[in-house]
Amino acid sequence: MTIPATGQALDGRRVRELFRAAAEHLRARAAAIDAINVYPVPDGDTGSNMAATLAEAVSFAEGEGSDRAGEVLRAVARGALYGARGNSGVILSQALRGFAEGVVGYETIDAKALAEAFARAAASAYAAVAEPVEGTMLTVLRAAADAAREACARLPNEGAGAGCELVFVAALTGAEEAEASTPDLLPVLREAGVPDAGGEGICTMLRAFYAELTGRPIEREPELPRLELRPGDHGGEFGFCTEFLLQRAEAPLDTAAIREALRAAGGRSIVVVGDADAVHVHVHTDDPSAAVAVCEPLGTVSRLKAEDMTAQHRRFAEAGSGATTAAALLAFSPSPAFDEIFRSLGAEPIRLEPLTKPAVREIVEAAERLQRPDVIVLPNHKNVVMAAQQAAELSRRATLHVVPAKSVPQGIAAAVAFDPALPVRESLERMRAATEAVRTVEVTTATQSRTLGGIEVRPNDAIVLVDDELVATARDPLEALLAGLEAAGASQAELVTVYAGEGIDEGTLAALAERIRERFPQAESEVHRTGQPLYPLIASVE
Repeated sequence: MTIPATGQALDGRRVRELFRAAAEHLRARAAAIDAINVYPVPDGDTGSNMAATLAEAVSFAEGEGSDRAGEVLRAVARGALYGARGNSGVILSQALRGFAEGVVGYETIDAKALAEAFARAAASAYAAVAEPVEGTMLTVLRAAADAAREACARLPNEGAGAGCELVFVAALTGAEEAEASTPDLLPVLREAGVPDAGGEGICTMLRAFYAELTGRPIEREPELPRLELRPGDHGGEFGFCTEFLLQRAEAPLDTAAIREALRAAGGRSIVVVGDADAVHVHVHTDDPSAAVAVCEPLGTVSRLKAEDMTAQHRRFAEAGSGATTAAALLAFSPSPAFDEIFRSLGAEPIRLEPLTKPAVREIVEAAERLQRPDVIVLPNHKNVVMAAQQAAELSRRATLHVVPAKSVPQGIAAAVAFDPALPVRESLERMRAATEAVRTVEVTTATQSRTLGGIEVRPNDAIVLVDDELVATARDPLEALLAGLEAAGASQAELVTVYAGEGIDEGTLAALAERIRERFPQAESEVHRTGQPLYPLIASVE
């Protein structure tokens, strides 16, 4: 079906642009929305969850080759289903599914089609929630849809063939008025003195839609209050926010039956969205395993995440946000000091032994213990990369992604590049690019005589490798390191970082730092004591 493209009718290209703008604006405003998150649990992650969900939806849409509006929106909805995060993100994913269903088969979208899409979005969101509550993002979605339909009814031919600007204006106005009224509908909001966080996320998206459509800046945006919480506020235990993807085995999946089964298992705040083939489950429960158990007979459970909401609330009260990343980082690390470096970058370290490398099963188990739907594995050794890739094929509870870092410096660069606010695929691209920008220099001691690449090696020589290739030998480790840095291009580098392992005393470390500054004055240099075995000195050149 083709709608006359008069005025501001939207084709697939414009739909992508609208959602791209909405994702960027929601990401920028996520922290402010997190700061008013009080319902259903004050864990400070509503804005972050909605932003992560929408970012994944946009990532899918970018991969949709068609410029038909209906096809692009179908990709948006599918991406949101797989990337949905948290209660608000799952509801948003269902709203986007309804929005897409309202324009199935359309090449372009006019005012009438847009109003119908808003109506389907609101209806789908309400249907997804086991016990809908007014004063939440559901109320805001419905108000936006009602206002859009009323505006469309005043247009000639009920908006058929008309541009979309008036409908977006009406939807935004209706949403903002409903958002302002949410404290009147929900006592917990009134007590906290804040509007609903999920509703504000919807308003944020609509403002960005309208701004992108008209080319005008967002003129006004409310200054959101900030919750003043203490760790003991809202006493008691909140349980676990548990999410997973369920894909059918044989019989089609029944979302209503799944909701009832979760409720019978003690679930709260239940949202189940999807279709007969795949559903995304969100439930608050004291026992995540019980929630998984009632669904496992129906199909395959994957992308499992279980977050301790009490701990999230405590972080929110202490630091302003309880948000956690949708993806986890699992990094192989050769020493406790490197463990701390990886932890500071948001990664969970796992021991990288100098001689014995991990089994595939150990990698799978370590990744699944993190209870995140996506786990990015940093092997940090050339002999661990293949095992990590095999683990990615075997894991069922989580989707494993391997960034093929072959050294610890490459792994650190990848961890620095990781951005939890981006879709996983985009983060992976950044992380892989970061590893390629690092040259790794490693110094160790030869144990036997041999000739490699024309270089004669004798026992007890200090030998230096650059990206696993022998480049020089020297009388002592410091001379070897300087030769390796030169071979790695440190003379033109911006940053040289040295990690000192076992057997390097303080005097040697100080002398090393001074000699690097003298030899490579144009590069910023750092020296860290990390205590790794086997390689007394490891360095990165960037």
